[in-house]
Amino acid sequence: MLQTRRLLAFSSRVHTYTLLLYLFFFLVYITCSYFLVQKEFISLLQFALDLTGWTNLLFGFWIIVFSCIVWVTDSVFPFSPVLLTCIRMAIVFLLSVITAIIENLITNGFVIS
Repeated sequence: MLQTRRLLAFSSRVHTYTLLLYLFFFLVYITCSYFLVQKEFISLLQFALDLTGWTNLLFGFWIIVFSCIVWVTDSVFPFSPVLLTCIRMAIVFLLSVITAIIENLITNGFVIS
């Protein structure tokens, strides 16, 4: 019982670190719009954002599933890890939408029809 709770707490901590890594790449992406950079660097940064974002979301789903397993075995629902995981996943999703909107505006422009 204690081992599964410790694993859940450690997984939640790792999920926070992947969120911080995603925030770092996002801030570098935003900063690149103010400076002249190569197109290859932007594509590498987009790949890092995609990889980190999908890793964060899939790891978040694993934490939620593992929380349900802990709930079944311990009969106590780990509310805090699930809530914090959902918040972190929502932040990554929101930042990815902002990145997609910015990239769409840069590549296609703004058209009023």
